Amino acid sequence: MKKRKIVALVCVATVLLLAVSAFWYVQTKLDKINKVPDTVDVIPPDQEDFETDASNEPKDIIELKPEEVDWSEIEPFLDDDLLNILLVGQDRREGEGRQRSDSMILCSIDPDTKQISMISFLRDRYVQIPGGYSDNRLNAAYVFGGFPLLMDTLHTNFGVSIDGCFEVDFSGFQSAIGILGGVDIEMTSKEARTINIGTEAGVYHLDGTKALAYSRIRKIDNDVYRTQRQRNVLQAIYTKFRQSNAADLMKLLDEVLPYLSTDMTNSQIMLLAAKCIPIMESAELSSYRVPADDAYHYASIRGMSVVVPDLDKIHEDLLNEYLPLNAEKESSE
Repeated sequence: MKKRKIVALVCVATVLLLAVSAFWYVQTKLDKINKVPDTVDVIPPDQEDFETDASNEPKDIIELKPEEVDWSEIEPFLDDDLLNILLVGQDRREGEGRQRSDSMILCSIDPDTKQISMISFLRDRYVQIPGGYSDNRLNAAYVFGGFPLLMDTLHTNFGVSIDGCFEVDFSGFQSAIGILGGVDIEMTSKEARTINIGTEAGVYHLDGTKALAYSRIRKIDNDVYRTQRQRNVLQAIYTKFRQSNAADLMKLLDEVLPYLSTDMTNSQIMLLAAKCIPIMESAELSSYRVPADDAYHYASIRGMSVVVPDLDKIHEDLLNEYLPLNAEKESSE
């Protein structure tokens, strides 16, 4: 009995030691991610600005006054069963502070049904920005108030609750694709010529530099197509991620985590990973954008070429198709 007790104690001690070592190892990895403080520097409403740069949108768009835009009152979604993670990319040069968000992609995950939706929000969407700000482009919310104001803006206009945010530095984006060995993307002839990789339509193998150039193409069309290109790259990364071995994934984490910034704690990230990792092999990935073609019109407001939304139609699209929700449950509750 005494020997058995000793063996049992040794086994328990070994398990505890391994658990502590694993926990410490994961913590050291997650500590590489830049943590955004609870309080962020903000641009107060009396210092807000309106970006009136040139646009590729139609030149004959109507001019509207801000008060002429009809805002529908949107009910929040019952999305407690979803994990809503917002990916934010910004066009920031070295030495610059927080800029306008260049891309905003919501990853909505239902661990029970193993469904993942990638939903791009057009940066030129005309939205209500809470906190005393004027109505403005969606990408202004991030530069005015960081993650908190961007999350509030998305909730106000779309009814979506965000569980956490990650800002992705473009250098990390290139590094991740390089470690994964590049990605295969089907491209049009215009896209291939624009990034100097070919002249014909077809599937091209892109390294990190070319993939970033592809996802940032603007001059051949507009933001609608650009967000689709961004989702194409993310979907290709996701495919390569699932096909990679453990050694490559660990190298990927070491290289990429320092290029990420988040408002989530290490504990929250570990809980997120515990729910998501088991479904990655078999998850169904869908891709959308907000707004869809039939849910907006172009207008010029305060000198800005903007996308004026049909909020009711967008809410319907999110409810019935985009978010991995149970529509019958949403309607009944």
